[in-house]
Amino acid sequence: MTTQPLSSQINLSRDATRSTISDYVSEYLELQGVDLTKSSFLSYVIDIISTLTGNLMFYQASTYREFFLTQAQLPESILNLASFLGYTPREASYATCNAFMTIPLTFTDALVQFTIADGFIFYADNTQFITDYQTDIQIVNNSNITITVTKGTSQYTLPYTQDSDNLYFVLPIKQYKTFQQEYQISTSVQPYQFTTLDVPIDGKVAEIEIEIKEPGSSAYTIYTEFSSLYLMDSTDKGYILRRTESGIKLYFGNGLMGVQPTPGSTVKVTAKITLGEDGNIIAGTLKKGQRIYNVTFSGITQIVNYTVTNTTAATGGKDEESYDDTRRNAISYITALNRLVTEGDYINTNVVLSTSPLIKTKPVLKRSDVKVNDIQLFTALFYGTDSEDTTKELLVPTRDIYYNFGPTLTSVPRESILSFEGVDYYTLFDMTIDRLDSAAYYTYVTKTLQIVPTMVTSYISTYNIFADNLIVTRNGANADFTLNYHSTESDHNLATCDVQIESTGVTYTMVNDATSEFTYTYIPYSQIPEGEQTFYFTIYNSLGNAVIKYQATITFRQTLEDFMMSSVLSDSTSTTVYDIPVINKDYYDGINQTTFESVVLQSLLANTNFVGHRMLTDFVNVKFLNATGSLLNMQMNEVTKANVIDIVNSLPASPHLNDRYILSQGATNYQGYIATCTDSTNITWAYLLPTTDDVLYVTNKAEKYIYSWKGWIPIPAYSIPLEIELEVFRNTSTITIDDLSQNIKDALMVAFEDRFAADVNIYQSEIIDVVQEVTGVKYCRLVTPETSIFFNFDIDDFTQIQLLKYAPEYVYFRRENITVKVVG
Repeated sequence: MTTQPLSSQINLSRDATRSTISDYVSEYLELQGVDLTKSSFLSYVIDIISTLTGNLMFYQASTYREFFLTQAQLPESILNLASFLGYTPREASYATCNAFMTIPLTFTDALVQFTIADGFIFYADNTQFITDYQTDIQIVNNSNITITVTKGTSQYTLPYTQDSDNLYFVLPIKQYKTFQQEYQISTSVQPYQFTTLDVPIDGKVAEIEIEIKEPGSSAYTIYTEFSSLYLMDSTDKGYILRRTESGIKLYFGNGLMGVQPTPGSTVKVTAKITLGEDGNIIAGTLKKGQRIYNVTFSGITQIVNYTVTNTTAATGGKDEESYDDTRRNAISYITALNRLVTEGDYINTNVVLSTSPLIKTKPVLKRSDVKVNDIQLFTALFYGTDSEDTTKELLVPTRDIYYNFGPTLTSVPRESILSFEGVDYYTLFDMTIDRLDSAAYYTYVTKTLQIVPTMVTSYISTYNIFADNLIVTRNGANADFTLNYHSTESDHNLATCDVQIESTGVTYTMVNDATSEFTYTYIPYSQIPEGEQTFYFTIYNSLGNAVIKYQATITFRQTLEDFMMSSVLSDSTSTTVYDIPVINKDYYDGINQTTFESVVLQSLLANTNFVGHRMLTDFVNVKFLNATGSLLNMQMNEVTKANVIDIVNSLPASPHLNDRYILSQGATNYQGYIATCTDSTNITWAYLLPTTDDVLYVTNKAEKYIYSWKGWIPIPAYSIPLEIELEVFRNTSTITIDDLSQNIKDALMVAFEDRFAADVNIYQSEIIDVVQEVTGVKYCRLVTPETSIFFNFDIDDFTQIQLLKYAPEYVYFRRENITVKVVG
């Protein structure tokens, strides 16, 4: 049977739709010989149906939706139209931090047992943090201590420290409040009718759970969230969630698309409500918590004394997507259709790959031939938070550099030191140079990871031994695994432990070094499969009986060939590798590298996957923005004035026609002017006064110059982050110098912070305008930067070497980069 293509079955006009419906009616009613236009009733019905059909097709069209989404102003309209496009706005996320607990060891009973309950609340002023697990603490004679954490079916032992006076341990906590409310499904719901519920919520929703209890039942059933009703079949117990201005709206199935809840059913909504970015509190602000109780042997309930603080800032709190972002991202989502094809798709990679850590940057096509399109996406890394504003993550000082390795080198290990522009950097990945393929390839291998293993099974409860820390370290070509354990058993030095890799099923016997460590070395580390792997650790007592089993999931090594490579140019004397991702050595030496490994690098690997999204001949090459060092891209700016021969104090006596010179600041007249010889016989010069930020090329100096308040200067290589120096004159003495200085810094951060990005323009006039608007400022002079920061080059005009060397530069500054000298 031949099936007509769908396009041939679509009517192009309302009249065609009306004619088709008339034909169907004639055939159904066996009225082929009757002119239905003569029947006013049938004609009226057909006309109505054809009109509704035409309207429905129009309203369903993506172009219609996109048009109205760009015009929508009311928040409800934006959210509804975004959902029509199939886009789900990003929810808020809660902040997390560690609560450092101190409990005095002053108990009178020999055995003390108490619990910090699941849902225990800590406070930083009015900001609430909560646990989502149960912590059981057992203390024997104020010395022997066991802390067990239980979450669902998982259980593990929490590490701690102690001295003669106190017990110290850390509890991970999360910034949210639990909202729970019950609603009833109307008893008047008809078969095949969709059901909706409006749930007013005051706050930002981070997570939500929907449960339904049938009439007469005592048990709730968890329903699953779907992105569309059309994705549910008749057996799916699911719901659709849409944000509204006052909270959320829930949509349930009708029995054909999704299970229809039984009329009279109870719907329980449990949501985690967070403050988002406002939950990222600074260190030391966590001060108190709920009470902890202990029941003594004599039956007396006592309050357990403790103190609590957060030694580091809370991180991870983010606000839900703004309405403007929802508008933009919804359009990007429908145009990309989950694929990376056009330049716009690549710019919106963070929308197409919603879990990707990549930030929004312009893609750069560095190579295009029959074999592959090398499309580079540059991203920034963030680690830690600003001490003055904990809602702001700190930019990691990374850079893409080019380096000459000589003619024979084939491999460059991780943390090799490379110098660029006088600054030392570390390589972040192992690099293999393939001269035949003119490419360098990268492999990630762990340096040091530290993780608390999760208890899977407990076999023998009478043998006291538990593990609380797993340390994984690369040691040359080997991998060292160290499992720290604690035990009060006299023969713990005879205990044994096996480690098994889940994906291979191979089991290895670890060594008990009798210092509370089980160790095993993979020789070489290539025995460990690539990618994310789950390891199981089973501990046995001295008799060989299994006691306890733990698991830990990590990525020890992974090839980056799917999303990272570098171009190589080589000859018999040298090999130059371009776009090498590196990190500032001084910065890296000064941070907690183990935490950086887990928080930044492991996250980058776990969430960067372009398989199934890119074209077959496209290679998406992820590199790091230039976020440290010097701003060099201004050197590539196009000239605005024709070339000059030189910068001189006095013009030559015998010039050629059309010779051009700049008169220096030391000239007697026309300082800074461009002089052009218009008559070489009678020696006549024409003088042109340049404008601020004019750029030209000085031939004898082989360098581009820019015009500024200092006159003509070589285009500066400003630092990243940008240094700003201001001289400000006060117009009143009622405001102190310190307050005025702080107000100016605040104003500059507010005005520019949201604009910080790759190769972004920041003009001198903009900085001056912001400062002039600060109360107390009479006028100001911008000392540094001497010129505006701007980028007017066209990458398409670059030579091959210029393109290979190019990487976007992150233009930004922080408060500490602003210097204000107040006069008056």
